[in-house]
Amino acid sequence: MRRQSSFRCSLLFAVGTGLRPVPPWGLISGLLLLSFLGVKALADEQTALRVCLLEDNLPSASRRDNSGFDLDTAKAVAEAMGRPLVPVWVKNNPRISEIEDSDLPLRYLSRNECDAILSVPGPDAVKDAPKLTVGAPYYGAAFELIGRDSSVPPSSLEALGNTPVAVQSQTIANFVLNARKAQTRTFFSVEAALAGLVRGEAAAAFLWGPATGWYLHNHPELKLAFAASYVPPAVARWNEHVATRKSDTALREAIDRALAQLGASGTLQTLLAQYGIPFHRPFDTTYSLAEMQKLRGQVTGNR
Repeated sequence: MRRQSSFRCSLLFAVGTGLRPVPPWGLISGLLLLSFLGVKALADEQTALRVCLLEDNLPSASRRDNSGFDLDTAKAVAEAMGRPLVPVWVKNNPRISEIEDSDLPLRYLSRNECDAILSVPGPDAVKDAPKLTVGAPYYGAAFELIGRDSSVPPSSLEALGNTPVAVQSQTIANFVLNARKAQTRTFFSVEAALAGLVRGEAAAAFLWGPATGWYLHNHPELKLAFAASYVPPAVARWNEHVATRKSDTALREAIDRALAQLGASGTLQTLLAQYGIPFHRPFDTTYSLAEMQKLRGQVTGNR
């Protein structure tokens, strides 16, 4: 109100003194520019793809290093969709690296603080988040067999026999080997299990692939390798999906299309390899309690 009175007084002063009032084109142009920029910013915000990422979670993502498989995949998806990417970084516990323990930022997605989360291991991962769902699987991840370069690692769990196997304690891999009555050497981390394998405390290791691949990628001096012909059993493998809100059907379908294109072009496989993560196309069957019971039944029947 005060600004309008001042403007009117300046016009009256100009008229009273015989001066020609100057139309405030500069002011009008400035207001129009501000209005345009505001509309553009709002449009950009509405079209941007906001992806929740954990700050310290390599090989998936790292805010400090601006790297990670999920971050790189999100960039490729956003580019394929013709939308800018806005990473939404979430603090996390970097000690969590296994499929059974997760601090997926589901609350942020439910509260509309981001639009998607990548590498979500199936519908069970969002079962306690009623507003969320997952799209189509776009790659698989599993517990893998690892051996020393100088010896050929077993190609299957059945081939292990009485071979001592390094495994991280309290993981699905540990339970699977125990169900098979395998000879295990348990360790409290992937790093410790791999060190035990190097020292000869075990002839092979059975560990979570993404975490193990990333560690071996950074430590080639260990001279360890994944079993080339190994096919993970259903009880030890998962499909990875993108999670979105159930109401965002069009967005979910667009992301699925982009991920399918990246998979068909080999881009996903290339991105996985950059972080040492073993590549698997989506599996037909994955971990479930039924698969665990089937495993126990097979072991009992073979006694």
